[in-house]
Amino acid sequence: MKNFQFLGFPNADTSKGLQKISLAQYFDPTNTRYKVLRVNASAVWCPPCNLETNAIVAAKAKLDAEGVVILQTLFDGETTNVGATETDLRRWIRTHGSNFDSVLDPGLQNLGGFFNATAIPWNADLDVRTMEILDESLGWGGDILNDVSSALDWVATHQPTPAN
Repeated sequence: MKNFQFLGFPNADTSKGLQKISLAQYFDPTNTRYKVLRVNASAVWCPPCNLETNAIVAAKAKLDAEGVVILQTLFDGETTNVGATETDLRRWIRTHGSNFDSVLDPGLQNLGGFFNATAIPWNADLDVRTMEILDESLGWGGDILNDVSSALDWVATHQPTPAN
């Protein structure tokens, strides 16, 4: 995946204002910090997105223990096709008690080529050793730990392909 850059809040800490967060920050060729990066795209107006976010918050300690790091992007606010704002993101974090990196991608400026914005939430699991997408899905499956298990299994059993 390309090294997209976003503005957002590391660890959902809004006290320091918006900060630049790039995908390169998650690159970990030796799996020292992480194994899998879960990129989630959500919208305020989306009921499944809200449910999934609550589940991610609840499972954060288990995800950390498994080596899964979360990057949640908020692309729409309360209205379909109206890009999310800093105010939307702050409210989203406060409403859900988010405890992971949360960023803006208004109007899907970065991730728009990966999925149809009406079929959300969208999730992609990346191998942090290569930043390759291992799998992606639309909708909320109901169990975040189960959803990332195939990516974790793949990382555990495969060596990254050397770059040419």
